[in-house]
Parts: sequence; structure tokens; C-alpha cells
Amino acid sequence: MPYRVRENLFISNISDAAEILQKGSTEITHILSVLSSVSISFFSEWRSNLVIPAKEIKKVYAGGGGGGDGCSGSVEEDSIADGGSKSPLSPDKILYSLEYAGKDLKLVRMAVPIRDMESEDLLDYLDVCFDFIDRNRKEGSVLVHCFAGVSRRYTLFIPFLVIGFTGFR
Repeated sequence: MPYRVRENLFISNISDAAEILQKGSTEITHILSVLSSVSISFFSEWRSNLVIPAKEIKKVYAGGGGGGDGCSGSVEEDSIADGGSKSPLSPDKILYSLEYAGKDLKLVRMAVPIRDMESEDLLDYLDVCFDFIDRNRKEGSVLVHCFAGVSRRYTLFIPFLVIGFTGFR
């Protein structure tokens, strides 16, 4: 079960995210997936019986390039900073993927490809994650999840709370 930490902000693990993506939610409208892959197929690889529909809005690369299905100008697209100009990542590295997902494609899911490894630099992804959380809490509720619900979600989440309370942004 997702844990509510602030108004319109929840944290959890892949199991809860998968359930919400499959069944829908009356409360959660946006999902931030912090997994090793941006692909929705990650859920099917985790549990072979899962089928989660998704429709790509866009993918944004560290170099600033973004592609999608022509949905330019949508609220969801405009709600995320491209963030590519400041990133030390390789220009061809995916910074995030944004898609409609889940039951009736009613959820907006941002997937950020962060592996659970000591060598992974999460600072490269903080701005886009913070923007997604901050902006989408105003129009609904955001669930932040990683695989086990232990390390990556907290590593992104704690700085968000600190910055939110102190106004350092």
C-alpha cells in the first residue's frame, strides 16, 4: 500500500505501482518510476502475467532531444522541464520517458532510468524528477516508486522534501 508523506505525494514499491497501473486509482494520477529501464515492459519482465497498456508522450535525452507522438503542447509535456542543457550525461542517454499508462491510459507515468548501483549519479536526474513531482501535485497525486521501495525512491525523495521546505531551488 502506498505511503502518504505529504498532500498529494505518495511513496511505494513496484508491487503497488503495478496494482495502480492495472486497476487504476481514484487518488493517484501520476507515477514516477525510478527503475533501471524506462520501458513499461519492465513490469512484464518482473511479472510475466502483467500487461500494462501505455502510449508514449515523449522521450527526452540528456542532450535535450525529445521525441514523441506529436502531442506537443499537452499539459503533461509542458509540466516537465527538458533539463538536458545542464546534464553531464552523454547526449544520447535517456533522461526520462513520459507516457500515458495503465487502465484506460488515465495515468501519466514518468520513467527515469536509474540503476540501483553505487556508481549511478542521481544528481543528474533530480531536476526533472523534482519538476514532475512539484508540478503534478498541483493537479493530482504523485506516486514515487522504485523496485523494492528502499533506496532510489528515498534518494530522490529526501532532497525533494528538503528543497521544498527550505526553498533552495
